Amino acid sequence: MAKKKVDTVVKLSIENMEKSGHHLFLNLKINGKRCRFLLDTGASKTVIGKEWFEKNIGKEKLKTIKQETSGLHSVVSESYYGKIDLLELGSLQVKKYTSAVVELAHVNGMYSKFKIKKISGILGSDLLLQLNAVIDYKNATLTLS
Repeated sequence: MAKKKVDTVVKLSIENMEKSGHHLFLNLKINGKRCRFLLDTGASKTVIGKEWFEKNIGKEKLKTIKQETSGLHSVVSESYYGKIDLLELGSLQVKKYTSAVVELAHVNGMYSKFKIKKISGILGSDLLLQLNAVIDYKNATLTLS
């Protein structure tokens, strides 16, 4: 008999950005370390903050990309990528994931103005599509399968 797949439900935090609307956040684990991410359906790739990556995984694990990238009101001429062993969203695990790594100081600076906790990364549409994500705003949950 085939094993039935069980969906994973992750709790979201919906934060008010005053006149700028709302942002969605979630907690996840990277290599066993808990961190907070912004959920961004408009981000083409999931990214980890460079400061968090260097502190928790290691600067020596970063690879440089000499390519202009943009996102969240910023353009950079150089970005990075790094491999992580395990990304956990609730009970769902993504192993050997290669993530983009970018500087998020400008994002966290904006959040501090709204008294919103800083983030360690951004969950983008690459993983949201791969994991068949469904956002339930009414119940503030993200369902993954």
